[in-house]
Amino acid sequence: MYTLSFDFGSTNIKYLVFNITENREETNIKLVGKGRSAVTDFALFIYDILKEYHIDIKHIDKIVVTGTGSSFLGNDFEGVEIIKVDEFDAIAYGGLLLSKLDAGNIVSIGTGTTIIYSDLHEVKRLGGTGLGGGTLVGLGSAILSDIGNDKREITNFMTLIDMAKKGNKSNVDLIIGDINKGNIGNMTSDITAANFAATNKEANKYDYISALLNMILESIALLVKAVGENRKTVYIGTMMSDDYVRKCMLKITEYTKSDIMFVDNSEFAIVIGAWEYYLLNIRKNY
Repeated sequence: MYTLSFDFGSTNIKYLVFNITENREETNIKLVGKGRSAVTDFALFIYDILKEYHIDIKHIDKIVVTGTGSSFLGNDFEGVEIIKVDEFDAIAYGGLLLSKLDAGNIVSIGTGTTIIYSDLHEVKRLGGTGLGGGTLVGLGSAILSDIGNDKREITNFMTLIDMAKKGNKSNVDLIIGDINKGNIGNMTSDITAANFAATNKEANKYDYISALLNMILESIALLVKAVGENRKTVYIGTMMSDDYVRKCMLKITEYTKSDIMFVDNSEFAIVIGAWEYYLLNIRKNY
């Protein structure tokens, strides 16, 4: 028998196909991500997956779903039960499972950002912000259009991250070194004093996108520092699977003296977490 697990995010859909053998061994077949806008019909989406993996609908045991889009689904599909997992639970279980921590903060950077604390017994939302990958795409496209570039070159936020790699945020941001000779307390000369405030400097489109990415990551890191009670913090989400973004976040959190970590399969943490929550809290009761 097979089980399908879905994370219906605001921008992307991630899914997981599991094969459960007769001796209850579970084999992960595939982790896949797809733009949510490309999935206009859930039924057709399911049948495309079944066709791709040569699975008969009669061999589907359960469909596990989480994320904002899961609220639009019913309780079954072609007689197969749909189990809905709260997104905060999925974030908590996915973050702790992939990090192998017993407890900690999990920061999910998706279209926006959510901050969760969990020890698997307690799952608590500490806070969040509308800043995230959606901000990078939306505001990044507007910035590029405003400075005379074709925003149609933006296909997804990874395109913008590639642009940020070529830029220098210090040509856009006012940094400590611009306003002070030497450090201010523990703030070194390269620390941001004011985002997008260096109006007397020459900057190109790559510099602007670099500054935008930095502003988003700084804001998230500072919020986590404020609400996270200095706990070990795991960052998950598609954006956090990129090495450059990880380096940027490490530099920011070095200044805030935060203990952070990243995980493999970061972009699939929530869909994995939904599956894990189903295993540990739902299936055992069947």
